[in-house]
Amino acid sequence: MRSMRRPELWRTTTFRLALVYGAVFAAGIVALLGLVYTSAAVYLTQQMDEIVVGQAHALRIVPPAALPDKFREIVREDVRNVNFCGLFAPDGAWIAGNVKQLPAGTPVDGRSRELKAPGFQPGARALAERLPSGQILFVGFDAKVLSGLRSIVLRSLIWSGGLIFVLGLSLGAALSLGPLRRVQAVQLASLPILEGDVGARLPTSARGDEIDMLATITNGMMDEVERLLWAVKSVGDNVAHDLRTPLTRLRALLYRVREQIGPSGAHADMLDQALGETDTLLGRFKAIQRVSEIDRRERRAGFASVQLQALVREISELYEPLADDHGLRLSAETAAACEIMADRELLFEAFANLVGNAVKFTPPGGTIRLRLSDLPEGPRLEITDTGPGVPEDEREAVLERFYRGRRAPSAPGSGLGLSIVAAVARLHDFRLTLSDAAPGLRVTLDCWPTAMIY
Repeated sequence: MRSMRRPELWRTTTFRLALVYGAVFAAGIVALLGLVYTSAAVYLTQQMDEIVVGQAHALRIVPPAALPDKFREIVREDVRNVNFCGLFAPDGAWIAGNVKQLPAGTPVDGRSRELKAPGFQPGARALAERLPSGQILFVGFDAKVLSGLRSIVLRSLIWSGGLIFVLGLSLGAALSLGPLRRVQAVQLASLPILEGDVGARLPTSARGDEIDMLATITNGMMDEVERLLWAVKSVGDNVAHDLRTPLTRLRALLYRVREQIGPSGAHADMLDQALGETDTLLGRFKAIQRVSEIDRRERRAGFASVQLQALVREISELYEPLADDHGLRLSAETAAACEIMADRELLFEAFANLVGNAVKFTPPGGTIRLRLSDLPEGPRLEITDTGPGVPEDEREAVLERFYRGRRAPSAPGSGLGLSIVAAVARLHDFRLTLSDAAPGLRVTLDCWPTAMIY
Protein backbone atom coordinates (compact mmCIF):
# COMPACT_ATOMS: atom_id res chain seq x y z
CA MET A 1 0.00 0.00 0.00
CA ARG A 2 1.63 3.20 -1.09
CA SER A 3 1.08 6.35 0.93
CA MET A 4 -1.01 9.23 -0.38
CA ARG A 5 1.34 11.55 -2.22
CA ARG A 6 0.80 15.25 -2.83
CA PRO A 7 0.32 14.94 -6.63
CA GLU A 8 -2.80 12.86 -5.98
CA LEU A 9 -4.51 16.04 -4.79
CA TRP A 10 -4.46 17.37 -8.35
CA ARG A 11 -6.29 14.28 -9.62
CA THR A 12 -9.28 14.52 -7.28
CA THR A 13 -12.65 15.50 -8.72
CA THR A 14 -13.27 18.03 -5.96
CA PHE A 15 -10.01 19.83 -6.65
CA ARG A 16 -10.63 19.89 -10.39
CA LEU A 17 -14.18 21.19 -9.92
CA ALA A 18 -12.89 23.93 -7.64
CA LEU A 19 -10.35 24.93 -10.29
CA VAL A 20 -13.01 24.90 -13.01
CA TYR A 21 -15.38 27.00 -10.93
CA GLY A 22 -12.53 29.37 -10.07
CA ALA A 23 -11.61 29.68 -13.75
CA VAL A 24 -15.23 30.34 -14.71
CA PHE A 25 -15.59 32.92 -11.96
CA ALA A 26 -12.32 34.57 -12.98
CA ALA A 27 -13.47 34.64 -16.60
CA GLY A 28 -16.72 36.26 -15.44
CA ILE A 29 -14.81 38.91 -13.50
CA VAL A 30 -12.61 39.61 -16.53
CA ALA A 31 -15.64 39.88 -18.78
CA LEU A 32 -17.41 42.17 -16.32
CA LEU A 33 -14.42 44.48 -15.89
CA GLY A 34 -13.85 44.43 -19.65
CA LEU A 35 -17.45 45.47 -20.22
CA VAL A 36 -17.13 48.24 -17.63
CA TYR A 37 -13.91 49.47 -19.25
CA THR A 38 -15.38 49.35 -22.76
CA SER A 39 -18.52 51.22 -21.73
CA ALA A 40 -16.51 53.82 -19.82
CA ALA A 41 -14.06 54.21 -22.73
CA VAL A 42 -16.89 54.78 -25.19
CA TYR A 43 -18.48 57.32 -22.88
CA LEU A 44 -15.19 59.17 -22.24
CA THR A 45 -14.43 59.19 -25.98
CA GLN A 46 -17.76 60.83 -26.66
CA GLN A 47 -17.10 63.36 -23.93
CA MET A 48 -13.64 64.17 -25.32
CA ASP A 49 -15.08 64.58 -28.81
CA GLU A 50 -17.65 67.04 -27.46
CA ILE A 51 -14.88 68.97 -25.64
CA VAL A 52 -12.71 69.08 -28.77
CA VAL A 53 -15.59 70.14 -31.04
CA GLY A 54 -16.82 72.73 -28.53
CA GLN A 55 -13.35 74.22 -28.09
CA ALA A 56 -12.84 74.37 -31.85
CA HIS A 57 -16.18 76.11 -32.23
CA ALA A 58 -15.24 78.64 -29.55
CA LEU A 59 -11.92 79.41 -31.27
CA ARG A 60 -13.50 79.62 -34.69
CA ILE A 61 -15.50 82.75 -33.74
CA VAL A 62 -12.46 84.56 -32.34
CA PRO A 63 -11.12 87.29 -34.69
CA PRO A 64 -7.94 86.15 -36.50
CA ALA A 65 -5.86 88.94 -34.95
CA ALA A 66 -6.83 87.84 -31.42
CA LEU A 67 -6.26 84.12 -31.95
CA PRO A 68 -2.57 84.05 -30.89
CA ASP A 69 -3.42 85.72 -27.58
CA LYS A 70 -6.36 83.33 -27.10
CA PHE A 71 -4.10 80.31 -27.64
CA ARG A 72 -1.57 81.61 -25.12
CA GLU A 73 -4.40 82.09 -22.64
CA ILE A 74 -5.62 78.53 -23.14
CA VAL A 75 -2.12 77.15 -22.56
CA ARG A 76 -1.63 79.31 -19.49
CA GLU A 77 -4.92 78.21 -17.89
CA ASP A 78 -4.44 74.48 -18.66
CA VAL A 79 -3.01 73.46 -15.29
CA ARG A 80 -3.74 69.72 -15.91
CA ASN A 81 -1.95 69.66 -19.27
CA VAL A 82 -4.81 67.91 -21.02
CA ASN A 83 -5.54 70.45 -23.81
CA PHE A 84 -3.62 70.46 -27.09
CA CYS A 85 -3.92 73.44 -29.38
CA GLY A 86 -1.99 74.96 -32.20
CA LEU A 87 -2.42 77.73 -34.78
CA PHE A 88 -0.55 77.29 -38.04
CA ALA A 89 -0.13 79.44 -41.11
CA PRO A 90 -1.57 78.21 -44.40
CA ASP A 91 1.88 76.74 -45.25
CA GLY A 92 2.00 74.88 -41.90
CA ALA A 93 4.31 77.27 -40.02
CA TRP A 94 3.66 77.47 -36.30
CA ILE A 95 2.04 80.65 -35.00
CA ALA A 96 0.81 79.88 -31.44
CA GLY A 97 -0.20 77.07 -29.06
CA ASN A 98 1.53 74.23 -27.26
CA VAL A 99 1.63 72.02 -30.38
CA LYS A 100 4.67 73.24 -32.34
CA GLN A 101 4.10 71.05 -35.39
CA LEU A 102 0.99 69.79 -37.05
CA PRO A 103 1.00 65.96 -36.64
CA ALA A 104 1.78 64.28 -39.92
CA GLY A 105 -1.14 62.71 -41.68
CA THR A 106 -3.76 64.66 -39.74
CA PRO A 107 -6.76 65.27 -42.02
CA VAL A 108 -7.82 68.92 -42.10
CA ASP A 109 -11.53 68.20 -42.26
CA GLY A 110 -12.89 69.43 -38.92
CA ARG A 111 -13.75 65.90 -37.65
CA SER A 112 -12.64 64.66 -34.26
CA ARG A 113 -10.71 61.37 -34.33
CA GLU A 114 -8.10 59.42 -32.37
CA LEU A 115 -4.69 61.02 -32.38
CA LYS A 116 -2.01 58.39 -33.08
CA ALA A 117 0.97 60.67 -33.57
CA PRO A 118 4.14 60.20 -31.46
CA GLY A 119 4.22 62.10 -28.19
CA PHE A 120 0.49 61.68 -27.47
CA GLN A 121 -1.06 59.05 -25.18
CA PRO A 122 -3.15 56.32 -26.82
CA GLY A 123 -6.80 57.34 -26.95
CA ALA A 124 -6.21 61.09 -27.32
CA ARG A 125 -8.74 62.89 -29.58
CA ALA A 126 -8.08 65.86 -31.90
CA LEU A 127 -9.31 67.66 -35.01
CA ALA A 128 -7.82 70.02 -37.52
CA GLU A 129 -9.72 72.44 -39.71
CA ARG A 130 -8.94 75.37 -41.97
CA LEU A 131 -10.24 78.76 -40.90
CA PRO A 132 -11.74 81.29 -43.34
CA SER A 133 -8.46 83.21 -43.06
CA GLY A 134 -6.61 80.19 -44.45
CA GLN A 135 -4.92 79.41 -41.14
CA ILE A 136 -5.07 75.85 -39.74
CA LEU A 137 -6.66 75.31 -36.34
CA PHE A 138 -5.58 72.23 -34.37
CA VAL A 139 -7.42 71.30 -31.15
CA GLY A 140 -6.96 68.10 -29.09
CA PHE A 141 -7.69 66.58 -25.71
CA ASP A 142 -5.35 64.24 -23.84
CA ALA A 143 -6.46 60.71 -22.77
CA LYS A 144 -5.12 60.83 -19.22
CA VAL A 145 -8.53 59.95 -17.77
CA LEU A 146 -8.91 57.03 -20.15
CA SER A 147 -5.35 55.83 -19.46
CA GLY A 148 -5.98 56.09 -15.73
CA LEU A 149 -9.16 54.06 -16.09
CA ARG A 150 -7.26 51.45 -18.12
CA SER A 151 -4.64 51.20 -15.37
CA ILE A 152 -7.31 50.81 -12.71
CA VAL A 153 -9.06 48.04 -14.66
CA LEU A 154 -5.76 46.28 -15.36
CA ARG A 155 -4.74 46.38 -11.72
CA SER A 156 -8.17 45.13 -10.73
CA LEU A 157 -7.85 42.25 -13.18
CA ILE A 158 -4.41 41.28 -11.88
CA TRP A 159 -5.31 41.45 -8.21
CA SER A 160 -8.75 39.86 -8.55
CA GLY A 161 -7.43 37.14 -10.89
CA GLY A 162 -4.55 36.33 -8.56
CA LEU A 163 -6.80 36.33 -5.51
CA ILE A 164 -9.37 34.12 -7.21
CA PHE A 165 -6.63 31.73 -8.35
CA VAL A 166 -5.11 31.45 -4.87
CA LEU A 167 -8.51 31.11 -3.21
CA GLY A 168 -9.56 28.53 -5.81
CA LEU A 169 -6.45 26.44 -5.19
CA SER A 170 -6.81 26.73 -1.42
CA LEU A 171 -10.51 25.89 -1.51
CA GLY A 172 -9.94 22.99 -3.89
CA ALA A 173 -7.19 21.60 -1.67
CA ALA A 174 -9.31 22.03 1.46
CA LEU A 175 -12.36 20.39 -0.12
CA SER A 176 -10.24 17.54 -1.50
CA LEU A 177 -8.62 16.54 1.79
CA GLY A 178 -11.80 15.00 3.20
CA PRO A 179 -12.55 12.78 0.15
CA LEU A 180 -8.87 11.87 -0.08
CA ARG A 181 -8.86 10.68 3.52
CA ARG A 182 -12.00 8.65 2.90
CA VAL A 183 -10.55 7.13 -0.27
CA GLN A 184 -7.39 6.28 1.65
CA ALA A 185 -9.51 4.60 4.32
CA VAL A 186 -11.23 2.58 1.58
CA GLN A 187 -7.84 1.62 0.15
CA LEU A 188 -6.58 0.49 3.54
CA ALA A 189 -9.78 -1.49 4.13
CA SER A 190 -9.40 -3.12 0.68
CA LEU A 191 -5.97 -4.56 1.47
CA PRO A 192 -7.27 -7.47 3.58
CA ILE A 193 -9.73 -8.31 0.78
CA LEU A 194 -6.90 -8.24 -1.75
CA GLU A 195 -4.91 -10.58 0.50
CA GLY A 196 -7.76 -13.08 0.65
CA ASP A 197 -9.82 -11.99 3.65
CA VAL A 198 -13.27 -12.12 2.07
CA GLY A 199 -14.82 -11.24 5.43
CA ALA A 200 -13.39 -7.70 5.40
CA ARG A 201 -15.69 -4.81 4.47
CA LEU A 202 -15.28 -1.22 3.31
CA PRO A 203 -16.07 1.60 5.77
CA THR A 204 -19.17 3.74 5.32
CA SER A 205 -20.34 6.98 6.92
CA ALA A 206 -23.64 8.70 7.63
CA ARG A 207 -23.22 11.09 4.68
CA GLY A 208 -24.72 8.74 2.13
CA ASP A 209 -22.66 10.27 -0.68
CA GLU A 210 -21.29 8.54 -3.78
CA ILE A 211 -18.37 7.02 -1.87
CA ASP A 212 -20.79 5.50 0.65
CA MET A 213 -23.00 4.22 -2.16
CA LEU A 214 -20.03 2.53 -3.87
CA ALA A 215 -18.82 1.11 -0.55
CA THR A 216 -22.30 -0.22 0.20
CA ILE A 217 -22.55 -1.88 -3.21
CA THR A 218 -19.07 -3.36 -2.82
CA ASN A 219 -19.90 -4.67 0.65
CA GLY A 220 -23.06 -6.28 -0.71
CA MET A 221 -21.03 -7.90 -3.48
CA MET A 222 -18.48 -9.15 -0.93
CA ASP A 223 -21.29 -10.62 1.18
CA GLU A 224 -22.47 -12.63 -1.80
CA VAL A 225 -18.92 -13.58 -2.83
CA GLU A 226 -18.16 -14.74 0.73
CA ARG A 227 -21.34 -16.77 0.85
CA LEU A 228 -20.63 -18.45 -2.49
CA LEU A 229 -16.98 -19.08 -1.70
CA TRP A 230 -17.68 -20.68 1.63
CA ALA A 231 -20.51 -22.67 0.05
CA VAL A 232 -18.12 -24.02 -2.58
CA LYS A 233 -15.32 -24.63 -0.08
CA SER A 234 -17.66 -26.29 2.38
CA VAL A 235 -18.76 -28.78 -0.26
CA GLY A 236 -15.20 -29.95 -0.87
CA ASP A 237 -14.27 -29.84 2.81
CA ASN A 238 -17.41 -31.72 3.85
CA VAL A 239 -16.94 -34.32 1.15
CA ALA A 240 -13.30 -34.79 2.14
CA HIS A 241 -14.22 -35.01 5.82
CA ASP A 242 -17.18 -37.35 5.30
CA LEU A 243 -15.34 -39.72 2.96
CA ARG A 244 -12.15 -40.06 4.98
CA THR A 245 -13.81 -42.27 7.58
CA PRO A 246 -15.36 -44.80 5.13
CA LEU A 247 -12.18 -44.78 3.07
CA THR A 248 -10.13 -45.50 6.18
CA ARG A 249 -12.46 -48.39 7.01
CA LEU A 250 -12.24 -49.61 3.42
CA ARG A 251 -8.46 -49.56 3.55
CA ALA A 252 -8.46 -51.44 6.84
CA LEU A 253 -10.81 -54.03 5.35
CA LEU A 254 -8.64 -54.43 2.25
CA TYR A 255 -5.55 -54.76 4.40
CA ARG A 256 -7.13 -57.51 6.49
CA VAL A 257 -8.22 -59.39 3.37
CA ARG A 258 -4.72 -58.97 1.92
CA GLU A 259 -3.19 -60.37 5.12
CA GLN A 260 -5.59 -63.31 5.14
CA ILE A 261 -4.94 -64.48 1.56
CA GLY A 262 -1.15 -64.12 1.93
CA PRO A 263 1.41 -62.94 -0.56
CA SER A 264 0.77 -65.74 -3.02
CA GLY A 265 -2.98 -65.87 -2.75
CA ALA A 266 -5.44 -65.20 -5.53
CA HIS A 267 -5.98 -61.57 -6.45
CA ALA A 268 -3.07 -60.43 -4.23
CA ASP A 269 -1.83 -58.00 -6.87
CA MET A 270 -5.31 -56.54 -7.33
CA LEU A 271 -5.64 -56.03 -3.59
CA ASP A 272 -2.24 -54.30 -3.48
CA GLN A 273 -3.37 -52.02 -6.29
CA ALA A 274 -6.63 -51.29 -4.46
CA LEU A 275 -4.69 -50.44 -1.30
CA GLY A 276 -2.47 -48.05 -3.27
CA GLU A 277 -5.42 -46.28 -4.86
CA THR A 278 -7.11 -46.00 -1.47
CA ASP A 279 -3.96 -44.47 0.02
CA THR A 280 -3.90 -41.97 -2.87
CA LEU A 281 -7.50 -40.95 -2.19
CA LEU A 282 -6.83 -40.57 1.52
CA GLY A 283 -3.77 -38.43 0.74
CA ARG A 284 -5.78 -36.14 -1.52
CA PHE A 285 -8.54 -35.69 1.01
CA LYS A 286 -5.97 -34.94 3.67
CA ALA A 287 -4.34 -32.32 1.38
CA ILE A 288 -7.73 -30.70 0.68
CA GLN A 289 -8.41 -30.35 4.39
CA ARG A 290 -4.87 -29.07 4.92
CA VAL A 291 -5.31 -26.27 2.34
CA SER A 292 -8.67 -25.32 3.85
CA GLU A 293 -7.20 -25.24 7.33
CA ILE A 294 -4.41 -22.89 6.24
CA ASP A 295 -6.76 -20.70 4.19
CA ARG A 296 -8.98 -20.23 7.24
CA ARG A 297 -5.92 -18.66 8.91
CA GLU A 298 -6.25 -20.59 12.11
CA ARG A 299 -2.48 -20.96 12.56
CA ARG A 300 -1.28 -17.42 13.33
CA ALA A 301 -1.21 -18.27 17.01
CA GLY A 302 1.70 -20.59 16.23
CA PHE A 303 3.97 -17.82 14.95
CA ALA A 304 7.39 -17.70 16.63
CA SER A 305 10.99 -16.90 15.81
CA VAL A 306 12.27 -19.19 13.03
CA GLN A 307 15.89 -19.64 11.94
CA LEU A 308 15.64 -20.11 8.18
CA GLN A 309 19.22 -21.37 7.82
CA ALA A 310 18.52 -24.33 10.08
CA LEU A 311 15.22 -25.01 8.32
CA VAL A 312 16.82 -24.98 4.85
CA ARG A 313 19.67 -27.26 5.99
CA GLU A 314 17.15 -29.66 7.53
CA ILE A 315 15.17 -29.83 4.28
CA SER A 316 18.36 -30.33 2.31
CA GLU A 317 19.53 -33.17 4.53
CA LEU A 318 16.08 -34.76 4.40
CA TYR A 319 15.81 -34.80 0.60
CA GLU A 320 19.45 -35.37 -0.31
CA PRO A 321 19.19 -39.19 -0.14
CA LEU A 322 16.01 -39.10 -2.24
CA ALA A 323 17.74 -36.88 -4.81
CA ASP A 324 20.69 -39.32 -4.93
CA ASP A 325 18.29 -42.19 -5.57
CA HIS A 326 16.89 -40.24 -8.58
CA GLY A 327 20.36 -39.46 -9.90
CA LEU A 328 20.12 -35.75 -8.96
CA ARG A 329 22.56 -33.38 -7.34
CA LEU A 330 21.05 -31.35 -4.47
CA SER A 331 22.96 -28.38 -3.05
CA ALA A 332 22.08 -25.74 -0.47
CA GLU A 333 23.54 -22.27 -0.03
CA THR A 334 22.51 -20.29 3.05
CA ALA A 335 23.28 -16.72 4.02
CA ALA A 336 24.14 -15.40 7.44
CA ALA A 337 21.56 -15.04 10.20
CA CYS A 338 18.06 -15.01 8.71
CA GLU A 339 15.44 -14.94 11.44
CA ILE A 340 11.72 -14.25 10.88
CA MET A 341 8.43 -14.55 12.74
CA ALA A 342 6.52 -17.46 11.21
CA ASP A 343 4.95 -20.86 11.80
CA ARG A 344 7.90 -23.25 11.53
CA GLU A 345 5.76 -26.31 10.90
CA LEU A 346 3.96 -24.67 7.99
CA LEU A 347 7.19 -23.32 6.50
CA PHE A 348 8.75 -26.77 6.74
CA GLU A 349 5.74 -28.23 4.94
CA ALA A 350 5.91 -25.56 2.21
CA PHE A 351 9.67 -25.96 1.69
CA ALA A 352 9.31 -29.75 1.64
CA ASN A 353 6.60 -29.53 -1.04
CA LEU A 354 8.76 -27.30 -3.21
CA VAL A 355 11.85 -29.51 -2.94
CA GLY A 356 9.74 -32.64 -3.37
CA ASN A 357 8.27 -31.25 -6.59
CA ALA A 358 11.75 -30.39 -7.85
CA VAL A 359 12.93 -33.96 -7.17
CA LYS A 360 9.81 -35.41 -8.79
CA PHE A 361 10.00 -33.45 -12.05
CA THR A 362 13.76 -33.12 -12.60
CA PRO A 363 15.13 -35.83 -14.92
CA PRO A 364 18.15 -37.93 -13.85
CA GLY A 365 21.46 -36.11 -14.11
CA GLY A 366 19.88 -32.78 -13.24
CA THR A 367 20.57 -30.43 -10.37
CA ILE A 368 18.48 -28.81 -7.64
CA ARG A 369 19.80 -25.77 -5.84
CA LEU A 370 18.46 -24.18 -2.64
CA ARG A 371 19.66 -20.64 -2.05
CA LEU A 372 18.82 -18.52 0.99
CA SER A 373 19.88 -14.88 0.65
CA ASP A 374 19.47 -11.93 3.01
CA LEU A 375 18.13 -8.87 1.15
CA PRO A 376 17.54 -5.42 2.67
CA GLU A 377 13.80 -6.17 2.71
CA GLY A 378 14.23 -9.58 4.28
CA PRO A 379 15.22 -13.20 3.54
CA ARG A 380 14.59 -14.73 0.11
CA LEU A 381 14.51 -18.46 -0.61
CA GLU A 382 15.10 -19.66 -4.19
CA ILE A 383 14.67 -23.28 -5.30
CA THR A 384 15.99 -23.85 -8.82
CA ASP A 385 15.86 -27.08 -10.79
CA THR A 386 16.75 -28.22 -14.32
CA GLY A 387 13.44 -29.93 -15.01
CA PRO A 388 10.83 -29.14 -17.69
CA GLY A 389 9.73 -25.96 -15.90
CA VAL A 390 6.27 -24.39 -16.03
CA PRO A 391 5.06 -22.37 -19.06
CA GLU A 392 4.42 -18.71 -18.34
CA ASP A 393 0.69 -19.02 -19.05
CA GLU A 394 0.37 -21.80 -16.41
CA ARG A 395 2.28 -20.22 -13.53
CA GLU A 396 -0.88 -18.82 -11.95
CA ALA A 397 -2.94 -21.94 -12.60
CA VAL A 398 -0.48 -24.40 -10.98
CA LEU A 399 -1.09 -22.64 -7.66
CA GLU A 400 -4.76 -23.62 -7.77
CA ARG A 401 -6.14 -26.86 -6.39
CA PHE A 402 -5.94 -30.02 -8.52
CA TYR A 403 -4.28 -28.31 -11.51
CA ARG A 404 -1.84 -30.59 -13.34
CA GLY A 405 0.67 -29.01 -15.72
CA ARG A 406 0.58 -29.83 -19.43
CA ARG A 407 4.25 -30.87 -19.46
CA ALA A 408 3.80 -33.64 -16.88
CA PRO A 409 0.12 -34.66 -16.79
CA SER A 410 0.92 -38.27 -15.86
CA ALA A 411 3.27 -37.47 -12.96
CA PRO A 412 2.20 -38.92 -9.60
CA GLY A 413 0.53 -36.57 -7.14
CA SER A 414 -2.75 -34.85 -6.42
CA GLY A 415 -2.05 -31.37 -7.78
CA LEU A 416 -2.33 -29.92 -4.28
CA GLY A 417 1.32 -29.45 -3.30
CA LEU A 418 1.73 -25.96 -4.73
CA SER A 419 -1.73 -25.06 -3.43
CA ILE A 420 -0.48 -25.74 0.09
CA VAL A 421 2.64 -23.64 -0.57
CA ALA A 422 0.47 -20.76 -1.88
CA ALA A 423 -1.80 -21.01 1.18
CA VAL A 424 1.22 -20.86 3.52
CA ALA A 425 2.54 -17.82 1.61
CA ARG A 426 -0.84 -16.08 1.91
CA LEU A 427 -0.99 -16.80 5.64
CA HIS A 428 2.45 -15.22 6.19
CA ASP A 429 1.94 -12.38 3.67
CA PHE A 430 4.94 -13.67 1.71
CA ARG A 431 5.37 -13.31 -2.06
CA LEU A 432 5.50 -16.55 -4.05
CA THR A 433 6.84 -16.24 -7.60
CA LEU A 434 7.45 -18.80 -10.35
CA SER A 435 9.92 -17.89 -13.09
CA ASP A 436 12.01 -19.44 -15.83
CA ALA A 437 15.42 -20.79 -14.77
CA ALA A 438 16.49 -21.47 -18.41
CA PRO A 439 16.32 -24.41 -18.21
CA GLY A 440 14.00 -25.49 -15.45
CA LEU A 441 11.91 -23.66 -12.90
CA ARG A 442 12.87 -21.10 -10.28
CA VAL A 443 10.52 -20.77 -7.29
CA THR A 444 11.12 -17.62 -5.23
CA LEU A 445 9.65 -17.07 -1.78
CA ASP A 446 10.20 -13.57 -0.40
CA CYS A 447 9.98 -14.08 3.36
CA TRP A 448 9.02 -10.64 4.58
CA PRO A 449 5.51 -9.50 5.60
CA THR A 450 3.09 -7.17 3.83
CA ALA A 451 4.30 -8.32 0.42
CA MET A 452 1.55 -8.56 -2.18
CA ILE A 453 0.75 -12.11 -3.24
CA TYR A 454 0.60 -12.65 -7.00
